[in-house]
Amino acid sequence: MKCDHSDGTHVGSCAVCGDPVCTECAQPLFNVNICANHEGREDESEWEMIALYMSTDGSDTLRFFMDDQGIASIAVENEEGVMEVYVPIEEKDEAWAALDGDQAGDDMIKCDEDRLYFAREIGECPICGTGAEQ
Repeated sequence: MKCDHSDGTHVGSCAVCGDPVCTECAQPLFNVNICANHEGREDESEWEMIALYMSTDGSDTLRFFMDDQGIASIAVENEEGVMEVYVPIEEKDEAWAALDGDQAGDDMIKCDEDRLYFAREIGECPICGTGAEQ
């Protein structure tokens, strides 16, 4: 169901699928909006971080890969300018299995404990502190 409000109130695109959203249909998620098709996913606690990138290039590439795998994802820029990539909790196992290998990127560190990839420049896993020396 795409937004059919043609009164010019569009506020941007859905962060999950890219469809246009208006002020009436937009649902806030983190610091972005999602469309009515994803309104069942507006609870931030239903998403889990899977990767941290230093630029949108890496996060966009990962999101395209996740989309090819049929896994919903969202990328959000945090206060430090780092791109956080999230997947729905119920799809985290599938996403983690799909990332096994080099799909996250050569410049990424894998934290098996927290099931999170993070950019080497970040230095350590933001959850458990695993360092880049691995």
